[in-house]
Order: sequence, then structure tokens, then C-alpha cells
Amino acid sequence: MSVQDDLRRIADQTHAELDSVHDFFEHSKIVWRSFQILVDEGHKVTADNLATGTRIDQDGLIQLAPKYTRDYLSAFTFRQFVSAFEVFLFNFLHRLLLHNPWQFSKSQLEFDVVLKAVDRDEVISGIILKKLNELKYDSLREWFVVVENAIKLGCPTADEVDALAEVKAARDILEHNAGVVNEIYRRKSAKMARYNIGDHIEIDDTYHLESWRLIQKVVTDVTNAAISRLSKS
Repeated sequence: MSVQDDLRRIADQTHAELDSVHDFFEHSKIVWRSFQILVDEGHKVTADNLATGTRIDQDGLIQLAPKYTRDYLSAFTFRQFVSAFEVFLFNFLHRLLLHNPWQFSKSQLEFDVVLKAVDRDEVISGIILKKLNELKYDSLREWFVVVENAIKLGCPTADEVDALAEVKAARDILEHNAGVVNEIYRRKSAKMARYNIGDHIEIDDTYHLESWRLIQKVVTDVTNAAISRLSKS
């Protein structure tokens, strides 16, 4: 399979994952709205959580629906969007760098790595994976510097990179700091920061959709640009 075909496959998998997660988000809201209709029609239900000992009826569930949707459903699917993007970008970079690994020609590695490798390609792949694992701890802006060094794409735009940096910073705070904004979020988001230190990040429907659309666009743009450039090489 050509490098162009591999890049298209990676992008297609990412688009499918992003679509699936967004479908889950919308379908879950439909279920809650349908449940509201049933309750309005007089249907009743009682549910027991054996783990927590909680018992709740239909009225209690309706009261909790906005919190469940806002605090859990929106935040969970938003985090999945960012995770899908990260997987895409590093798979994309790995395939690009396998195609043109010469920027790592001066990299050093332990001799036993060479001895254990099946062939030259496995050695190259190992070096690239090591570099990419180190890159994951750098800023998102640095990720795109590496992309640009690997292949001159001219995208995404600086504004899109800044917006993505804020999206990732928000996800990181939800994941690692219970959604409470700290100086790390402010530093990573820079001019795109939407919150002050001590604020709690909320994923409303508008931001949720804008983030999904931004990620979808960047995946499409960088893939098409890379395939176009490689086809002309």
C-alpha cells in the first residue's frame, strides 16, 4: 500500500471515529428527550443502583438529565474527540516519517536494539516511535512544527493551531484536574484561553460542535495536502 493510501486510511478511520462519537452524543440526547415524553404521558419507573444503594424514580431522573448531559455526556464525548485527533496525528506522522526518515539519520540507539530487530525497517520504525513518544510531551504547536518539518503542507492555519491548542488544553484540564482551570491551561491556551484560573471548564453545545468541526477540518486538510504533495514528488 502506498504512503498516500495509508494516509487516506488513517484519516478515514479518524473521521469514522469522530462521527461515531458525535452520533452517540446526539442519540443519547434523543433518548433523554424521549424519556421526558414518556414521563409526560404518565409512564413511571423506579431504578435501584445496587452499588451505591441509590433508588430513583422517573421524576428524579428527569431532574438529573441536564446535569448528566452537561457534566458527563458532553465532557466525555469532547474528550473522545481530542483523543481521536491525537491518535490520528501521531499515526499520520509515523507513516510520513517512515516514508522519509532521513531527518533522524544522526539519531543514536542502543546496539541491542539493532541486534533484536528483524530488519532495517524495524530499526527505523523503532527510532521514529521513540521520537514520537517523546514528542507527545511537547506542546501541540510543537507537534505541527514536526509535521511541517516532515512535509511542507501550509496547513492548518496559525489560528486553527491556536484553537486546537485551547481545545487540547481544555481536555487536559478535564482529564487531569477535575475541570478546574490552572496556570497550565492558561499557558497552553495562550491568547485563546476562555477561562481564568479557578474557573470550571464547561462544554456547552456550541463549543462541543465547534471543536468537533475544527478537528474534522484539520484532519481533512492535512491529509489532502500531504497526499497532494506526495503525489507531485
